Amino acid sequence: MALLTAMAVVAALYLGREIFIPFALAVLFSFLLSPPVVLLERTRIGRPAAVLIVMFLAFSGFGALAWVGTEQFAGIVTELPHYQANIQRKVDALRNPKSARLTRAINSLETLAADLSPAASATQKGKEGRAPIPVEVVRPHPSIFDGLGLAGGSIAYFLATASAVVVFTLFMLLNRVDLRNRLFGLFGLGRINKVTVAMDDAAKRVSSYLFTLLTVNSLYGVLLGTGLYFIGVPYPIFWGVLAIFIRFIPYFGTLVILAGPFILSLAVSDGWKSPLLVLGLWALIEGTVASLLEPYLYASKAGISSLAILTSAVFWTMLWGPTGLVLSTPLTVCLVVLGRHVPKLQFLYILMGDEPVLAPHANYYQRLLALDEDEARTIVESCARGKAAHEVFDTLLIPALGLAEQDRHEGSLDQDQQNLIYGTTRDVIDDVSEPLDEESAITTLDNPASLSILCVPARDEADELVAIMAGETLRPLGYDVKTQKAAFVADILTAITRERPDVLIISALPPFAVGHARSICRKARQRISDLKIIIGLWNTTPEQLGDMQESLGTGCSEYVVNSLSQLELQLKFLNDQNEEGKRKQVSVQS
Repeated sequence: MALLTAMAVVAALYLGREIFIPFALAVLFSFLLSPPVVLLERTRIGRPAAVLIVMFLAFSGFGALAWVGTEQFAGIVTELPHYQANIQRKVDALRNPKSARLTRAINSLETLAADLSPAASATQKGKEGRAPIPVEVVRPHPSIFDGLGLAGGSIAYFLATASAVVVFTLFMLLNRVDLRNRLFGLFGLGRINKVTVAMDDAAKRVSSYLFTLLTVNSLYGVLLGTGLYFIGVPYPIFWGVLAIFIRFIPYFGTLVILAGPFILSLAVSDGWKSPLLVLGLWALIEGTVASLLEPYLYASKAGISSLAILTSAVFWTMLWGPTGLVLSTPLTVCLVVLGRHVPKLQFLYILMGDEPVLAPHANYYQRLLALDEDEARTIVESCARGKAAHEVFDTLLIPALGLAEQDRHEGSLDQDQQNLIYGTTRDVIDDVSEPLDEESAITTLDNPASLSILCVPARDEADELVAIMAGETLRPLGYDVKTQKAAFVADILTAITRERPDVLIISALPPFAVGHARSICRKARQRISDLKIIIGLWNTTPEQLGDMQESLGTGCSEYVVNSLSQLELQLKFLNDQNEEGKRKQVSVQS
């Protein structure tokens, strides 16, 4: 059903393109002209006057530029036949790349040999009695439309489309508030908030993208026209104006900007200096704008990926021709915004958006599933830049182990995958951990760390790995930390009795380790009644943590954390408590 609906929509867009194209162009102009209209309205001019002033200035400027461009293009088309011999000479030079002097010498010898031949002498004698009759073909001065090769039907279609765009734009700007309210009514009053956010998002992205693109294109056109003027390419104003408008067309526009001046420079210049200068100018401007200026200015403007821009350009060009190519990016922006705010259309946002679909921890886990250890380590290195070790553990490694635990208990992981995931993560912990020196460790806490800590896993290797992370987080702070490997409960209890730590940390990675953590906690409490126990229920939301804390029961739910950052704070509190108790004891004894 969804496929049939999509096919019906595409068919309607294609068959109704005579109506949809002017309407889409009008929406585009409305996005572009709305900000200046709103600014004029704030000066109390009134909406009708503001709309008319902005539209008059905008379309007059557009029309003037189009007229100048058309005049200059007609001149180019008219003069091209005069440059045919020059173009042919360069083409022949490319086909037969000999030295210019050698070529002229060969041509001179061939001409001399032809003149001295008997056949040439007889022909010359036969022609001496008749004088040649000069013939000149006079063509009428072509009009603009003759130079462009436009038929009357094409002109009428263009004028009709332009008129429809102007009328649509006028009414959209005049009635934008009414149209907005009707759109709210169409979606229902219960969705006013979502519709408002979606509309604001679309308007902001499209308007910002178009305005930025227009600004960059204007700068591009000025630089190109100025450079072509100094190189000596005819009609530099035309090429500058053309660059402003044609760069609205993704990919294709850039090639036209290169091809036009380059071919014209080939036609008018005697050598290769001007064409090479045109290539250098284009490479300099395009490289500067495309590589430096555009990525900085377009960041988060459109919100769509490069692949989506290319794909949408092909799709809309197939539907609506060159106009579809111009409209492809703004239309794709609107589709991405719909996908962002409409759950049923979220696939559009996933496919065409520019934001990462997978979080770093999911990406890390996926690469390990694919047995790609090198890329997984690259992800870790990227996430670890400028972060403390416990931040990398909390945001990357622990969530990735949580995903692995879920898949392992569901039977989705084979033994090779488990070995790679756990082994790589164990190595990454060593790479990320950067212990502080002794002086830094002492000054990190308000009071010197005086607690002995034992970290034990609740059940399996994933719990053990997080226990190791806890140890690597706490040791640089000055704590005396020991870590127990995953083992049977009896072995863990034996280690607790042997070490008799001040604080026991039970590392439990949900969803299946909570019961084991409760069992270890209760049995450890039976052996050492005054033992302080912290249970780490890692990678849980506050709501999940509250429910699990209740399930732990009395005696095990006093100190429960869900991250290593919280563990640091909890131990700081216990350490301060311990130091305060020691000071009171010394005071009483003295």
